[in-house]
Amino acid sequence: MKLEKIEKPFNLIIFGASGDLAQLKLFPAIYELALQKRLKKDFKIFGYARTKMSQEQFRRHFAKSVREHADKLTFSQQILDELLDHLEYVDGQYDHEEDFKNLAEKLLAAHKGAKVYNLAFFAVPPLAFKPIVKNLAVIKSKIGNKLELMLEKPFGDDRKSAGELFQFITNHFKKENLFLIDHYLGKPAVRSIFPLRYNNAILNLLLKGHAISNIQISAMEKAGVDERVGYFDNVGIIKDMVQSHLLQILALLTMAMPVHKEVHSIRREKGDVISSLRQDKKGGIVLGQYKSYKTQKEVQKGSKTPTFAALRLFIDLTEWYEVPIYIRSGKQLSHKHTYIVVEFKKPAYAKTEKVEANRLIIELYPKERIQIRLVNDLGKLVPEYSSLITEESLACMGDDCLPEYANMILDACLGRYVSFLSIDEILASWHFIDQIHARIKKEGIKTISYTEGSEGPAKQNELTRMDKNEWYDAKHL
Repeated sequence: MKLEKIEKPFNLIIFGASGDLAQLKLFPAIYELALQKRLKKDFKIFGYARTKMSQEQFRRHFAKSVREHADKLTFSQQILDELLDHLEYVDGQYDHEEDFKNLAEKLLAAHKGAKVYNLAFFAVPPLAFKPIVKNLAVIKSKIGNKLELMLEKPFGDDRKSAGELFQFITNHFKKENLFLIDHYLGKPAVRSIFPLRYNNAILNLLLKGHAISNIQISAMEKAGVDERVGYFDNVGIIKDMVQSHLLQILALLTMAMPVHKEVHSIRREKGDVISSLRQDKKGGIVLGQYKSYKTQKEVQKGSKTPTFAALRLFIDLTEWYEVPIYIRSGKQLSHKHTYIVVEFKKPAYAKTEKVEANRLIIELYPKERIQIRLVNDLGKLVPEYSSLITEESLACMGDDCLPEYANMILDACLGRYVSFLSIDEILASWHFIDQIHARIKKEGIKTISYTEGSEGPAKQNELTRMDKNEWYDAKHL
């Protein structure tokens, strides 16, 4: 298979190049693109940040990141050395126009005055978005025939702020020049959900609401909030994980299949699902916080920020009406595991027998695989059943696999929008999350303390029991 490459000359400008996102994700992603020879020789990687740093210091910073996070089995010092020659660092403020004019001069000098494609990655806190956008707008006509922006989530803090931010940005740039990121859509296993459904009619025959008892999406983390605590304490687990990541997974799983794979059709169908979400009015919200959370630096005294949330919700579309959906995510739990469970209704004649439900399970981490679990009658005098499991890996295999951020950089440079969010999806998801938070505040829903290394608050089981269901135990995977 021929590898997709970025054929055109380009500049990748990373704002926030001295920060954690760049070090942990972006630098290793760029190295992986270089390792797979997906980058032509005529490109430059510009790091831009407020931190004072020499060119040599920046290159050492980049190299250290790659050595720490790249695959040790495939690491190539030669590729890294060649890549370092393409790096340049510019220090400057995000709200100083003169600093951006200096950046523009360096971008042009990198290609001997030729105007090339420019992609600006915003690896900065949301507060820095507006000044960067404003100053990029000043220099965009000088630096190239095209300047596009990749903006990391969160995009806004609620529906109102997201709408205002989008309006501000589109006053300076066309919406076609924006790539709004949810990095989960760069993960190979998540990217596989749509093509699996599109190319396999049998999956869409199975994914019909009238045949389904419930849907469960679990994203469990063994780690705590750690170095993100300053950010996390202001947003909590619902905004951090549910608002985009898990609602996007739900939309990919339940959306109507468009006839064509064009981006507008896919975004429209996902948006229909997200805009049709309805919260459970009878409860349906369980919040938790691990016991040591308040002892961490930067956590506000008496913080009630949830580090665990479980929700019961519905999709008000005819196909999915009254099918309960359970979503949960949490930190400092017993294990790290992300998976989707579609549990099918038992036939009427089997309800009185101890027969396991049929299930479609899509595991996203630690293994990337799809399972179909059927029930096998062992043929004994006293009815006895066992699971009949068929499974296939969803993991990317071979030399052409890329990490999530490398996938997204490649997609943006190739002009592919399907792995990025539309503003309609973002506004719809914020509208739903705003309703959840308004209800938490109005009803005074308490945050329950839970022990580190546990399964989270036991009260989460009340959500599934409302429908006589149970959370699927990941230990059975």
